[in-house]
Amino acid sequence: MGRLDSISTQAYSLYSQGMTYREISQALGIKKDQVKYRVVKYARLTGSPYPLPKRKYNGDYLYALYKNGMNVKDISSLMSLHKDKVYLRVKKYCESQGIPNPFVDRRPAFAYKLSTERRLSYLISAKIAGFSDRRSCYRAVKRYEAKLKSN
Repeated sequence: MGRLDSISTQAYSLYSQGMTYREISQALGIKKDQVKYRVVKYARLTGSPYPLPKRKYNGDYLYALYKNGMNVKDISSLMSLHKDKVYLRVKKYCESQGIPNPFVDRRPAFAYKLSTERRLSYLISAKIAGFSDRRSCYRAVKRYEAKLKSN
């Protein structure tokens, strides 16, 4: 069995208090890779729990969390992912499964239908579709029309 040194003990102690590898490396004056090595070494020699390799969270799991009412900010903090990664993985999952992307804003299409089919003003369409004002509704509808024409 290997020998424990004080740096490994300190590194594991700081890690178990919730510090990141970067913070521990700055506190102890050693490289980040050395911190990881020493934390795992201490855990193995003492039988303590140690960090497992990061799991790549699939889009299906993230999608299920979102559909069950969890917002993206909470998902990203729970999974230790950046918000953009959550959006990207859910988007890729939806594309691969043929499911509509839940993050696509459907308000412009709705406001477009209100203004063209029902002949409602942009002010009324904005209130019904959930835009903050007439101007933002108008811009969104014009972008949507341009997108329709380009397709």
